[in-house]
Amino acid sequence: MNPKVSVIIPTYNRADLLPRAIKSVLSQTFQDFELIIVDDGSTDNTKEIVKSFQNKDERIKYVYQDNQGESGARNTGLRESQGEYIAFLDSDDEWLPEKLEKQLELFQHSDKKNLGFVSCNALIKEGDRAREYKIPRYRKNFEELLKGNFICSPSSVIIKNKVFNSVGGFDKKLKMGPDWDMWIRIAREYDFDFVPEPLFKYYIHGNNITKTLSLSKKERDLKY
Repeated sequence: MNPKVSVIIPTYNRADLLPRAIKSVLSQTFQDFELIIVDDGSTDNTKEIVKSFQNKDERIKYVYQDNQGESGARNTGLRESQGEYIAFLDSDDEWLPEKLEKQLELFQHSDKKNLGFVSCNALIKEGDRAREYKIPRYRKNFEELLKGNFICSPSSVIIKNKVFNSVGGFDKKLKMGPDWDMWIRIAREYDFDFVPEPLFKYYIHGNNITKTLSLSKKERDLKY
């Protein structure tokens, strides 16, 4: 029997941070999930870290591939997924225990007629400081997304699997904003809803992907 949710963690050389992310999935109050960890060509001991968790939990699937970037890793996770819903978690972030439960409850009770996408607020962690990012509520999400990406992170979302059959995968050409591009495409066809409380922790550090991109690449992709 297929799991209700497929959780996808793309990772690259984050063996030191990955255990925190994995533990936050395994500690969910909602437990009907598979966990797909896509190792995007790591050269550290990521494989051994994942193996130590696999030995204790058969729901964990490890997929290794040559480096393709975050979009390629997420697309691989999508191809491997069997759940009715897809949830993403970046390997340097952390879910709070009730994230899946509360977002799935909203899918069941939302008044949106064509709901395909549910997000949530975030706790932004930078060193010892923490602040809440509150998702803004808009009547027309598509138009607002064209102005800017107000979805905090892929770690915040859960999406019906069938949505990706309609809109396709992440654009591998984009290094800056492939998630933003995806939300725009989804918003053209599906309704959005939001849990108005922080359900995950977003960690700011020197190795966040957007911090390591050159300005020229950021400019190129934002223009696109």
